[in-house]
Amino acid sequence: MLPFLKKKSEKAAATQVPAWHTNFRNYAVLPDTKLVRTSFFVNGVLVLIALSLLLAFSYQEYRLYYLRSQTALAQQENEHNRPTSDRAVALFKKFQAEERKINVDAFLKGQKLVFSDFIIRLSQTKPAGIVFLSVDYRETGVSIRGYAQGISESATSAASMYEKQLKEDAELTTRFSTISMTNVTRDVQAGRLSFEILLNFGQTKPKR
Repeated sequence: MLPFLKKKSEKAAATQVPAWHTNFRNYAVLPDTKLVRTSFFVNGVLVLIALSLLLAFSYQEYRLYYLRSQTALAQQENEHNRPTSDRAVALFKKFQAEERKINVDAFLKGQKLVFSDFIIRLSQTKPAGIVFLSVDYRETGVSIRGYAQGISESATSAASMYEKQLKEDAELTTRFSTISMTNVTRDVQAGRLSFEILLNFGQTKPKR
């Protein structure tokens, strides 16, 4: 028969309670047991800021050096081109001085014929069967060389009609005193009639 369990005594229970004592540890002087210290992040940020400032300063210095070099090259090129520029300025001033001596209005009024306008007038009034070979502007007048296309009778008629057309042109009669056809030659093989029309200045007829 099992013996009766005896109740533990109060003395035995008291021996199981851990002993209490005062905590005299100073945490301020104890070593830091963290794996990554806070000072590591702080130092890393400071290093990055210092590198950024260094790169920015280096870039600014490079830009200043580049601008100085480009300015020096521009000044050198300017000094090299200065004599040519001075000569050009002197020639331009001389040209302006000579230009003031020229009376452009008097020159235009004394001009007997504006050749470009005359060519435009001829091209606008030229018949289809007439072909121009040359138009010469001379001191005494204008010479028109060309030919009329077609068989002999039609070519002769076309050349005569064109001569008459020029004589009846109101604008041309104020510029030229006489309009006549000369040097008429027939080219049988080519089937055309070559001619030359002379428009002389002389004493023009008064415009009515």
